[in-house]
Amino acid sequence: MTLVALGLLRGISLVALATVIGGLVLEWAALSVRIHELGTSRARLRSTITGCLVLLALATMAELVFRTQAMSRAPLATAVVQVPEVVARTHVGAVLAVRTGMLVLGVLLSLTAWPALRALCLPIALGSALTMSLTGHAADWGDVTTSVAIDWAHAVAASVWTGGLFALALAVLPAHGRLPPAVLGLIGRRFSRIAGCCLLAVVATGVANAWTQLGTIARLWTTTYGQLLLLKVALVAVVASLGAVNRYHVLPRLAGGRAGRGVGARLFRVFRLLIRRPGRRLRMEAAPARLFRFVAGEAMVVLAIFACTAALGEVSPGRHTAFEHRPASHITNITPSPRSGEAARIAGTVTTPPGDAMRGRAIFMRLRCFVCHAVPDDRMPTPSKPGPNLAGAARHHPGYLVESIVNPNAKIVDGPGYTDDRGLSTMPDYGAQMTVRDLVDLVAFLKSLDESADPGRPPSATPPPR
Repeated sequence: MTLVALGLLRGISLVALATVIGGLVLEWAALSVRIHELGTSRARLRSTITGCLVLLALATMAELVFRTQAMSRAPLATAVVQVPEVVARTHVGAVLAVRTGMLVLGVLLSLTAWPALRALCLPIALGSALTMSLTGHAADWGDVTTSVAIDWAHAVAASVWTGGLFALALAVLPAHGRLPPAVLGLIGRRFSRIAGCCLLAVVATGVANAWTQLGTIARLWTTTYGQLLLLKVALVAVVASLGAVNRYHVLPRLAGGRAGRGVGARLFRVFRLLIRRPGRRLRMEAAPARLFRFVAGEAMVVLAIFACTAALGEVSPGRHTAFEHRPASHITNITPSPRSGEAARIAGTVTTPPGDAMRGRAIFMRLRCFVCHAVPDDRMPTPSKPGPNLAGAARHHPGYLVESIVNPNAKIVDGPGYTDDRGLSTMPDYGAQMTVRDLVDLVAFLKSLDESADPGRPPSATPPPR
């Protein structure tokens, strides 16, 4: 249920953010002309932008609460009290808190009558788009990385394009009956040029993102992530097709002229002849209503695209299945081992001295092992990245635990996201961050997980009275 709520909140956030960015760009690029008839459209657009900023801020705060609940495994009412701890101690909490503060400021700025202050809403919206990338799959390699930059550029280009469609459908085109066709044509042509450039950027950055998250083309149809991505691409093609009809068939009629003469217009006419016979020519008086219907149709398809995008944000990327779809003989630098006799596989007999399980728990927290590994401890945050569950770690030989920490590639558990594209373990090397005593205490903590209800208490400790 929490996963569904998070996906829904992410979808709402994506739509609201796109409307803010696209609406601000549309206001600056297409509605800046001094035409009296556009006064009502400008006022409606500004109200829409403010409303979407408020909706985005509320969705962000709700997402923070639900992610706190997922980490703490506590009831929703209790999770609200734990939000400050999640903000202070987790990456996703800090990013969501920063986004909330930015959006509150954006709401206040959007209510002002001074254009210079309202213009600051755009940088705030672009910063909010960056926080989306920082809490998504693109940040798996770190915050300041090429993957985050490409994902952010993809989000911005898509928001300008699709958000502009939302803004047109909600604020401008409902008044198409009161606007002169020439004014509608001017707005449509200006937005169409912006949308065309954004579409090229969306395709280029989308291909880069897909390659990063999938790794191979085969995972487009062999993974859930890839199948959702194919559906999203098909929907984008539908929106682009409707946009081409508007640009090359409807907009020229609003100006009372013939179809365009550019390469795109010629290709559109050829394609139109291939799929249907030429019909009656669109009359200029019918063009405004046709433009509104096509833009509204595009906006409805875009909602389905954002639903796919929200689902992709909650589904494991296709690259996480690299280990599952790669034969073991093709994986390098992994010591082969039999399925039975786990202790005998380890060179020599590794027996660690008694350690301090409570200190080991502190080391576990310091190294942020909880980001990938779940443990039976209600006070530990819920993992945000894939990794084996350590609830049964006490059943393993101590030597296996030592080896798994100092040499993660010795034996890799089969699971989504446990390996990178080379087939190597995604677990970082902690050799430079631990002493021998740290290692002994960490193993003692892992050995205590099945021996006490609270992993923070040594196995020999007496449970506290209730």
